[in-house]
Formats: sequence, C-alpha cells, structure tokens
Amino acid sequence: MAKKEVSKKALNKSFWNWFYGNLTCFSQEHMQTFGYLVSMLPIVDELYENKDDKQKAMETYTAFFNTEPQIGTVVVGITAGLEEARANGEQIDSEMINGIRAGLMGPLAGIGDSLIVGTLIPILLGIGLGLSGGGSP
Repeated sequence: MAKKEVSKKALNKSFWNWFYGNLTCFSQEHMQTFGYLVSMLPIVDELYENKDDKQKAMETYTAFFNTEPQIGTVVVGITAGLEEARANGEQIDSEMINGIRAGLMGPLAGIGDSLIVGTLIPILLGIGLGLSGGGSP
C-alpha cells in the first residue's frame, strides 16, 4: 500500500475554506462546526477513495466546534495531519481526533482573543485614528 499524503493544493484549499467559511452557518448550537467541516472536505476527499470511508471520516467533524477564527487554522492543520496518519493505517480513531480538537479549541480561543482582539486590533486602531486625526487618509 502506497503512503497517502495530503498535497499542498488540498492544504491550501482547506485553509481558504476555513478562512472564508469559518463563521458561515453560525448558530448558537453549532458555532463554527460547518466551517470546520467544509475546511476538512479537501483533505478527506484526497485521502480516501471509497465513498463509505469518506463519509465515516467526515462524521468525525460534525461535533461542536468553536474557537478564535484566525487561530483556528492551527486546529485544522493538526487534524489534517491526524487524518493523514489515519488514512495510512495508524491507530487513530474519531474519538482521538475529537479529543485533541476539543482540547485545543478552548485554549487557542483564549490566546487568539487576547492577542488579536484584545491587543492587535486596539493597537492598529490607535495608529489608524492617530494618522486620520491629522488629515491623512
């Protein structure tokens, strides 16, 4: 059996699916679940040939998911690597993937909210407001 690898094209598509779709279908019940599911589609589609295997893999990504959107790409990347290892026959099941994903989404949300929303955006707003106060567009 040849070793299966995720191509750079699939990883790029996965990233852009997450980047543009992480807050689509956002609801109190699901939060970012559907954006996460769509970001994993190119990975699963490339790794599995059988429709049943694809369906089984995608069922892993239907559990609740919510994190800070920009930092959430880390979780998508880690689970892409786990999915690749599972497709190559390593002993990784859906519970392990969901456990790692659930364990990362909270701490990464705290880090992302603190750094991006609480630090970076106010600094950039302060710079932008300072420049615009002098008449600079």
